[in-house]
Amino acid sequence: MPSQDVTFPQWFIVFAPFQIYLVIVVALVCFGEHGEERNPLKQFFRRISYSLQRATGYPGWAMAGALSGLAMLATAAIGVYWDVAYHIDFGRDKALMTPSHTMIVLGLGGLVYAALIAIIFATLDNAKVGFWVGGLRVPWSAVSMAALGTGGIVSFPLDNMWHQAYGIDVTLWSPSHLGLIAGGSLATISVWLMIREGRGSPTLLGRVIHATSLGAVLVGLSLVQGEFDFGVPQFQVLYLPILVAAAAGFTLVLARVALGPWGALKAVVAYLAVRGTIALLLATPLNHTVPNFPLYIVAALAVEGVAYLVGTDDRLRFAAVAGLAVGTVGVAGDLAWLRLLADVDPSASLLPKAALFAPLTAVATALLGGAISRPVPGWTRRVPAAAGVAAAVAVVGVLVFPLQRDVGEVGVVIRLQPVGEQAVVEVELTPPDAADSATAFGIVSWQGGGRVSASLKEVAPGRYVSSRPVPITGDWKSMVGLQRSDEVMAAPIYLPADPEYGDPEIPAVAERRTAFVRNTTLLLRETKSGPATTAVIAYAVLGTVVAAWLGLFVLCAVRLSDRPARDRGSPPAGGPTWPATPSPTAPSGTDPLGSAPASTGAGSQGSAR
Repeated sequence: MPSQDVTFPQWFIVFAPFQIYLVIVVALVCFGEHGEERNPLKQFFRRISYSLQRATGYPGWAMAGALSGLAMLATAAIGVYWDVAYHIDFGRDKALMTPSHTMIVLGLGGLVYAALIAIIFATLDNAKVGFWVGGLRVPWSAVSMAALGTGGIVSFPLDNMWHQAYGIDVTLWSPSHLGLIAGGSLATISVWLMIREGRGSPTLLGRVIHATSLGAVLVGLSLVQGEFDFGVPQFQVLYLPILVAAAAGFTLVLARVALGPWGALKAVVAYLAVRGTIALLLATPLNHTVPNFPLYIVAALAVEGVAYLVGTDDRLRFAAVAGLAVGTVGVAGDLAWLRLLADVDPSASLLPKAALFAPLTAVATALLGGAISRPVPGWTRRVPAAAGVAAAVAVVGVLVFPLQRDVGEVGVVIRLQPVGEQAVVEVELTPPDAADSATAFGIVSWQGGGRVSASLKEVAPGRYVSSRPVPITGDWKSMVGLQRSDEVMAAPIYLPADPEYGDPEIPAVAERRTAFVRNTTLLLRETKSGPATTAVIAYAVLGTVVAAWLGLFVLCAVRLSDRPARDRGSPPAGGPTWPATPSPTAPSGTDPLGSAPASTGAGSQGSAR
């Protein structure tokens, strides 16, 4: 059984990404050239910028900001999955700044650092991007990255205030948690926008980094699936195909446009590399529950097929058709894969609603992906603003629809056949057909040092037996879950006492007759009633902040695609300049730091990509 104790190797994992980052910085400095610059500090940045441009073909400022952002996002992603796995395995934290929380905070705070790095390099490079603020050159993408990092960091103290008001809810979807997740998830788009804003003539390494940035977008947008990945969901299982469709529709359409042929598959390969690495870290050395995750391979192949048949120049048509393919064939492929992995899988009763909502979600998010691909040249027809707004409204509507969680009138008799410290569970429902239309029905045990789940096999009308024994002692919590349409219910098998919150033990008995209750009654026993106004304000603030973030993406997309052939602004009088020392490896027609061809202007659409 995993240990709850924080050990030195765990803290080593916390700081390992930063150690790797420093090693890379040292290598960049050692292999860089500083030209005629005499200032030691400027020499330092010059060497890094030169090395990045030579290795990637992108301007040094863009790579410095984007790679720093990717490093910070990787740190935060590991922290999030580590934190959720810990809560699934052990419940509440013993301290505020645990190793996983530290990684999340450092990663989100690091986004602000990455934005500042991009600004510093762009200023010293005198890069013709963004706008001037005083003596600083500020790339548009750095603005969104800094805003997302700041919002994510602010959500951390707000999370503590939320817990004080409503108790220690171990849920991924509280407003403060969603603020943290959204800040990191959406910042992956800022990283891609920064690479796009840099333009340049990428080398093989530059193309790999570009693909990795889009794989990171897929990782980020998949974070909200966490409760389903770990097998302890508190919301309707209908969310699973909806969230899979949303992540795939947006990212794979954008990736195919940005990367060209096989771009969707390249993004999926990068996604699988990241998710696979996180899974290995959770399995060993952390020894935590490893989440399942969709592969998106079928969805990527579907997008590639659509691109082959209809092309990508007409972004509206491509996004609409590709979204439909993702929401049907792609989602079906991932649901089949997840059913193979899960002990308790969504039943066939889920399919009618999934067949409606998944394609709708995928088409809407694909249109958004096509809209934000506007800075990528080569389109003959872009996604109109009205279509983008309609798609955003549709996504909100689809996400709100399954929020309803009711309780049906279902009685249950739970009988246990002990097997050591576990028991085979027999469940008898009243009425007997209560689970016939269930979208999910099974047993889950958690917080005893891991997660155990078991399916229920019908042996007689209304009578079911668990596919395996489940834990019924110690710190374990075990319950029967039943979902039917918008009814999300549970019945207890065993729950330990929680003196800190005054919750009594619900013992494991040979036979218990009870009724199903709302599942959060058992999943979130630590919660308490709080002022309704606080929740309303919290969700209103979250919605406003997310809307502002999305507005920044729209601004970036417009600014990066509508820029005229000459720079929009000139440096102020006496502003900083960077001594130009031509690079022997710089592509013909580019400036020494890998900007766009001089004949088209630093920000024109005609620059190479």
